[in-house]
Amino acid sequence: MKSYASLLYTPALLLASVARPGRVHADMLVLDLEDSIHPARKAEARALLAQPDLDLTGAGLPALGLRVTTIATPDGLADLRALIEMDATIGGVPVDVVFIPKISGAGDVAIYRSLLSHTSNPPQICSFIETVDAVDNAMEIAAVSDGLCFGQADLTADLYAENAFYLDHARARLCAAAAKYRVPAIDTNSFELHDLDVVAAQCRAARDAGFTGKAAIHPRQVGTIAETFTVGPEQIAEYRSVVEDYNSTPYGFAVEEDRVLAPPFVLRAQRMLQLHAPTTDTAAQNTRTNAQSARTK
Repeated sequence: MKSYASLLYTPALLLASVARPGRVHADMLVLDLEDSIHPARKAEARALLAQPDLDLTGAGLPALGLRVTTIATPDGLADLRALIEMDATIGGVPVDVVFIPKISGAGDVAIYRSLLSHTSNPPQICSFIETVDAVDNAMEIAAVSDGLCFGQADLTADLYAENAFYLDHARARLCAAAAKYRVPAIDTNSFELHDLDVVAAQCRAARDAGFTGKAAIHPRQVGTIAETFTVGPEQIAEYRSVVEDYNSTPYGFAVEEDRVLAPPFVLRAQRMLQLHAPTTDTAAQNTRTNAQSARTK
């Protein structure tokens, strides 16, 4: 799964608000059939996405995701059935990633992947780590997923109290699992809609914890998120320079004017290139391919 710096979640029922060109400035639009849709209106939301005259091809969407309801519920089963019947396409635009909530372990992901295999071009799967079981099984879930998302609100609801120590533990587990299996780690959304300084602080904390992107629930949050998580051409060039310069030196450890070239720093640069520039770095792409193959064994 590509690393997306910013993901804008929009209730499926509000699709019209983002269906026009220039309305989405995030790296991915995620249409939501889960928490943002009242149970009494979920069938209406599915019908809206499946209407035959819906056309999103001119909306200029950078990437399209869909968050479904858990298949532990009738609505979740209906979401997956509708998606399969639409051949994983909404308004003529293929769904790149399906976001699956409230899973417990790797077996849950396997069920979704099996169901989605019945589409012409199966979407990738990004798994939510938002239950106590998912936190415990984060490594196994990451091994069979294309990305991980942190669901802090739902995880907190699983607890008796908003235990900051446990939530930090959950974040660390998620980020370590994502890094181990070379998949993106997406932070939970912020419920702060007005004070962007608060959003910026949350973004920095998430980045420092190891998250590679963050979800937004309002367009005004997107710019702040993108500013924190976007890895630009200059940073990509620096990572590439570290790898190339190390490969050209005869030493295993070299000290230059403003940096140290050593295997741990080179390995991190290679991993960041693999995550953020996979199509331009052949070696990194090969590493990713090998990692995916290892998961299936």
